[in-house]
Amino acid sequence: MPNSPRQVTIAQVAEYAGVSQASVSRVLNRNQTVDPAISARVRDAIEKLNYSPSQMARNLVRGRSNTVALVVPDLENPMFQGVLKGLSREAALDGYRVLVADTAERVADEEEIAVEARSRCDALVLVSPRMPAERLEALLARSGPIVVVNRPVASDPAAELSVDYEHAVRTLGEHLVSLGHSRIAYLSGPPQAYADGLRRRGLAEFVARHAGVEVLDIAGGSQVEDGYRAAEDVLSSSATAVIAFNDLVALGLLARLRELAVDVPGEISVTGIDDIPLARFAAPALTTMSVPRVELGAQSWRRLRDAMSGAPATHPLSYRAILEVRGSTGPAPEASGWLSPGRPVLRIGDRVVARYEEGTSIDSVLSPRPFLHPVETLAGVRVTDSHPTDHLHHFGIGVALPDVNGTSYWGGRTYVQDVGSIMLENQGVQRRDELTVDGDALVERLTWIDEREVAQLSEVRVLTGRPTRVGERDAWTLGWRSTLAANFGALVFGSPATNGREGAGYGGLFWRFPRWDATVITRDGEGEATAHGSTSPWLAVVDAGRHVTVLLAQPAGGPTLPWFARVGEYLGIGPAVAWSELLTVPEGGTLELGLDALLLDRAVTDPGELERLAGLLGPNANATVEGLESGLLANPDGLA
Repeated sequence: MPNSPRQVTIAQVAEYAGVSQASVSRVLNRNQTVDPAISARVRDAIEKLNYSPSQMARNLVRGRSNTVALVVPDLENPMFQGVLKGLSREAALDGYRVLVADTAERVADEEEIAVEARSRCDALVLVSPRMPAERLEALLARSGPIVVVNRPVASDPAAELSVDYEHAVRTLGEHLVSLGHSRIAYLSGPPQAYADGLRRRGLAEFVARHAGVEVLDIAGGSQVEDGYRAAEDVLSSSATAVIAFNDLVALGLLARLRELAVDVPGEISVTGIDDIPLARFAAPALTTMSVPRVELGAQSWRRLRDAMSGAPATHPLSYRAILEVRGSTGPAPEASGWLSPGRPVLRIGDRVVARYEEGTSIDSVLSPRPFLHPVETLAGVRVTDSHPTDHLHHFGIGVALPDVNGTSYWGGRTYVQDVGSIMLENQGVQRRDELTVDGDALVERLTWIDEREVAQLSEVRVLTGRPTRVGERDAWTLGWRSTLAANFGALVFGSPATNGREGAGYGGLFWRFPRWDATVITRDGEGEATAHGSTSPWLAVVDAGRHVTVLLAQPAGGPTLPWFARVGEYLGIGPAVAWSELLTVPEGGTLELGLDALLLDRAVTDPGELERLAGLLGPNANATVEGLESGLLANPDGLA
């Protein structure tokens, strides 16, 4: 037996067993044709010599390396790094490692690099290869198994993994059109990139669907520097929005625009494709199409593994990217009304005055629901608060009801008679089913789901926003109409007041204001004590220090609900559905909720002028307020 501390070799095992090295190799590889007596001698020698076979040697015997190669055009691109991560992680589960080759966008060297990589490995993944189609087909014919990412394979479609980039650019185009953009620049990719051709086809289809929309072609590339260099060309094109070939190009463009003091998205919106990790940390965060980078890598391994085992895939696989709307896109400079169904914003003149949130990120104990926030006057004074520390379940402007057949759509604690406010597991969810925008109107369809995940009622919600003029001052009006339908059974609406807590009849359309030093005025008088429970058709919230008036009016022609008004503890206002008595809606019936608001950058405290202003809300909310200037000037004490 050898005394050397060095690793025992296969030759020493063969000598000890009295057989050839080939016989030892056959035993190690479990070859069933080896004589049992020889197998026994070899196993005995392995045990006594404490032999551990070299994995490399075993691989050489078997004719495989347990490695696969990944060839990419630019490893600095995080898109390709994501593919590498998915491929490496999935291959490691099967005992394989990944070697990486970067062609550095050298198209002439790409085929040679791929051939050399394949000679060292058991299989190959090509990501976005730039080589001509005939060379790619020849490479697949002689060097398989190969999986190709983001490039069609005519001879073997099953080897193809792709992203639907035509759909991706069409989706970005639709997003920008919904924001009012009609002159869009495409910052193109490398001319030899097949993915650039896909984007161009998608843009051509998009333009064909939208008369009046123009897409301008500006030379770009695939790297950060390409976007940086293209900034001046983009600005000289007079485009109001950009679709960049990928996120790296978009990030380079954003960096240069920031140096040039160009407001993004105020002056120009910027979008990318891929959703690389840096996209959400850009300034502003980048709107992009999210591509499943890691999944592409993982799926590449699964297809290679199946091909190496003799059971290759039988069809190509394509993924669709998902739109991620972030801060780099906004309304076109000349756009107005409700914009972007994805995350709607309301633009009046040159200002975004409101955003409408779906509310899906709200914690379940706070009753997730859509809401308006932030809402601002034309001078930029914010008039809503959301998720405040004093009441985490208050969210801007929305429909919030504390008791619908025992389910809370208010959030937080529930008042139980003779017990007090306690946390119950009875919070429901207002689920968006459909949303459309058309000019100054937003229409939303919702289903209210109780804590047992059972549909309780349906709602159609219409929000309008329109410019208004009061004397010489610009303002705007907000209209909210909600129709709640008892189409799943009768409904009983309650509140803490109907359950024994005096004065707590809140619930309905609820407006949470910021913490202001405000005055509340109604037809009945001034102050919280007068306003709380008042059936005045209008209520004004006035902050003299901020020079703001928010005048709220209930729709004419319907019942006037009592006002729930809190000023001292916090500032929250809304017409109350169940002020002191339960409200029952029979099956098939409806409950109509409505509120109109005038947002004026002037403090109006005179009740007579507030009465006249309230008369112009509702059906007349979109009218220009003519003739009021003389009345306001005749009562200067009513203005602060």
